Amino acid sequence: MKKPVIVVMHIIFWVCCMLSILVKIDIIVEHATPHNIKYLLMAAFSTYPVLFYASYLFVKYLFNNRKKLIYSILLYIVGLLIPILGVYPHHEPAINMVNFLSILNYSVLGGLFYFAMDWFKKQQQQKELEKQNLQTELSLLKNQINPHFLFNTLNNIDSLIASDPGKASAALVGLSGMMRYMIYETNTGETLLVQELQQIENYLELQKIQYANSELTNYSVNGDPEGIVLAPMLFIPFVENAFKHCTDKSQKHAIQFTFNIKDKMILFESTNIADPEQHMAKDGTCGIGLDIVKRRLELLYPGKHQLRIDGKNYLFSVFLSIDTQ
Repeated sequence: MKKPVIVVMHIIFWVCCMLSILVKIDIIVEHATPHNIKYLLMAAFSTYPVLFYASYLFVKYLFNNRKKLIYSILLYIVGLLIPILGVYPHHEPAINMVNFLSILNYSVLGGLFYFAMDWFKKQQQQKELEKQNLQTELSLLKNQINPHFLFNTLNNIDSLIASDPGKASAALVGLSGMMRYMIYETNTGETLLVQELQQIENYLELQKIQYANSELTNYSVNGDPEGIVLAPMLFIPFVENAFKHCTDKSQKHAIQFTFNIKDKMILFESTNIADPEQHMAKDGTCGIGLDIVKRRLELLYPGKHQLRIDGKNYLFSVFLSIDTQ
């Protein structure tokens, strides 16, 4: 919490305290005289603040600095001695009771105020830590995009240069766009859905040059993605995972991706053929990307997303809904 905000909170707190003291004079003391009012106001500007901040420092140093704890105890004793040393003359029981309750009240409030400020501070630190972790995990996620895909794509582009230069050039532009997007345009923490969809389309186009089956994938987007903002790279790991674990890439539409967009709600579905009896080649990155995406969804969209992953009937399916409002 920034220091100006803390100062404003202290000012507001003491303004409220002064008003409460005036209310006590009218309610508790039936015959408040000017002298009584002067007494309580002097206590409000001396004894109560001293006891409040002495209690605040006492609790603070109790857990952090035992040496400075002595100074806070001495400050608290001074606050208690102010009325006893005769700074204020003796008054009727009602006034003394008001003073005693106020001393107890501000002593407790000082300690509670420290706990409140410490709680806010830890919450801010936790949010900052989570933000840093998300950036770290996003960087890791970028590195987990299958390196075999990159190498195979470059090899395929190389072979296309002689046979189909135009197709090779288009593939190289698509690959360059994907790399630029992942390296430079995903560092802000948010991206446009239309950009995310464009990168998925680039990925699918690059995958096409690796397989003889031109109808391997089926991709559709229903609804208007314009104006929707979300965290980057939430869907590409699922897309890559579908290609990685598809066990029969010769069938038509063995891999399918569907986006249904309504208002600010995104419904994503990924399905691929997956025979559990067939051995699927795995590399060291298997599963890491999906785990990171799951964690990012939990931190970025708590209570605003649903993720379901099913593997049955020789199909592996992912259902993800995100409310970006």
